[in-house]
Amino acid sequence: MQTKPSAILLLLWSLQMSFFTLPAVAQKGAPVSDSPEITLHSSSNLVVVDVIALSAKIGLPDKTLKRDDFRIFDNGQPVSINTFDSGAKFTTRPLALWFVVQCNMRGYEAKGSGLFAGKISLLKRPLKDLEKQDTVAVAHWCDDGQSNLDVLPTSDIDETATTLEQVLVPMPDTNDHGRTGELALQKTLQLIIDATHSLVPEPLPVVIFLYGDYSGMDRSEANHFIDELLETSAVAYGLRDVRSPRIWLIGEQGAVANYIATQTGGQYLRVTPKTYAKGLEEILQQLHCRYELGFKPQALDGKRHKLRVELAAAAKSRHKGVRLRSRAAYVPVALR
Repeated sequence: MQTKPSAILLLLWSLQMSFFTLPAVAQKGAPVSDSPEITLHSSSNLVVVDVIALSAKIGLPDKTLKRDDFRIFDNGQPVSINTFDSGAKFTTRPLALWFVVQCNMRGYEAKGSGLFAGKISLLKRPLKDLEKQDTVAVAHWCDDGQSNLDVLPTSDIDETATTLEQVLVPMPDTNDHGRTGELALQKTLQLIIDATHSLVPEPLPVVIFLYGDYSGMDRSEANHFIDELLETSAVAYGLRDVRSPRIWLIGEQGAVANYIATQTGGQYLRVTPKTYAKGLEEILQQLHCRYELGFKPQALDGKRHKLRVELAAAAKSRHKGVRLRSRAAYVPVALR
């Protein structure tokens, strides 16, 4: 599915950490409105930044950092860190891992999610290492307009794996990879965030695309749409089979799901069937060892603020080779 700019705007709106004017769960095959109504509400004025600290020497997360080791800059100005949580001390929010796939259409397997069909069992081993409070879930969309939350957040890994395989059973190509499928994906992501938002305690929603990401859009529009996403603390990751084709575009932002991942502090990994488990294990290591830094913005102006997280001078000397990764910006909005 080559994603169009108008649909991507709707897609990114769907990831707001907010209450939406949609039902909690959509039934398979439910009609998709061409102009869905969305009501956006910010959940908190506290900006929470999830930070991954990776050691270049060993390629693993550094779990020994403390609050005073970090510095946060909002549009270049230092801000105070009001809250600090560490995955190493089990004080970060639990995870709600949403595996998101596109229906497996014959002839379209490599561009979508079809290459993962028959191989989902390879992902089960790293899922056995989830923390007790973490959950897994499944959602999918189809280019014929189907959109469904197949498994709500659960601790049942076997059910999750079985359902993913059922969703990826081959189906005829719709021969239409345009607006209908794009709206179905948008609706699926709306439902994911809405379902996660209703959980107590509220977990960190993590979207994991098992998807070739054959998509693109204008770069300036992509950056505008990312502003909507940056009002949230959701994180996106992805696993892309190396056999999936790349889309080469001039003057446009290609691989939009990949772009979403990097802008939210996540990552899109290139994998083979032999490394599916290793790729997911790497994602889970990062998430479980992450740091959560909270600060209060000085102005709730609704504009994009450049966000930079770095190590303090003393910490740099003690933790040589450690590199930090977090979302590149945020948009402060008042409670509405």
